[in-house]
Amino acid sequence: MLKQKISSPFLPLDRLSLLTSLVLVGLTLSLILDLPSYRFDFVALGSEAGITVSGTWLIALLLAALTAAGVNGIARAHPHIHLGETRYLFILWILPALVVIAATIILAATNVRVNGGFALIAIALTGAFLIAVILGEYVTIDLNDRWYNVARLGLNLAVYLAALVFFATIYSWKIRSFYSATAIGVVAGMLALELLRGSESDFGRTWLFGAVVGLSFGEIVWALNYWNLPAFMGGALLLIFFYAITGILQQYLWNRLNRIVFFEFGMITLGALVLLFWLRPG
Repeated sequence: MLKQKISSPFLPLDRLSLLTSLVLVGLTLSLILDLPSYRFDFVALGSEAGITVSGTWLIALLLAALTAAGVNGIARAHPHIHLGETRYLFILWILPALVVIAATIILAATNVRVNGGFALIAIALTGAFLIAVILGEYVTIDLNDRWYNVARLGLNLAVYLAALVFFATIYSWKIRSFYSATAIGVVAGMLALELLRGSESDFGRTWLFGAVVGLSFGEIVWALNYWNLPAFMGGALLLIFFYAITGILQQYLWNRLNRIVFFEFGMITLGALVLLFWLRPG
């Protein structure tokens, strides 16, 4: 009992600092390394298709894997962990890994010779944001932590920000629906898992609803691609749908979904849509 009381719930700062340093070094190297690209051709839905994996994506995936491994080690060090099963720990990796992927993609579009200072500032901000996200993941492991509500709110905001960045970026590429719908569907489903984890529902339903969100967004993007919207408009529209769908599913998992709650989400969604199109640049 005494040992339980004196066990520290604080984050292992040595692991956090090492992980953050490695990620920042990797992001810096991504600005100067020129890795080869690889193309994979295949047949999908009866037509020829292909995927080109550039050096930027290789670095992004490597840094994401490094981040996931680091977060896994940090989470397992929590003395009061109640999500100890591996199937739940996977969800803790998602948001930090996606943050690193987004940062790598954004930095790849930066002209280092012209905007080198901006790139360094962006890398520093990414490091600070990544630390905040990992801290939030760590704190929300323990439902009784006094900072749980603050950390949960911060993670929710980070999820919505990451969703907007990915939705707008992928939509701006104007690629075939087979690619864009699949990519946005996967991202939406994975980010939904982080939000639905906060409901503390059983594992099966959390993953089932995450899959429902992913499939729903695949269908939404497939239809949205017939509508030529600017990148930010498309991303913002998808974010509104993401907020509404995941919010309703959360309320259902909390056993709080009723007509009033459903009406509230409907009004918020309608108001956000009206505001979005009202502010739409001519």
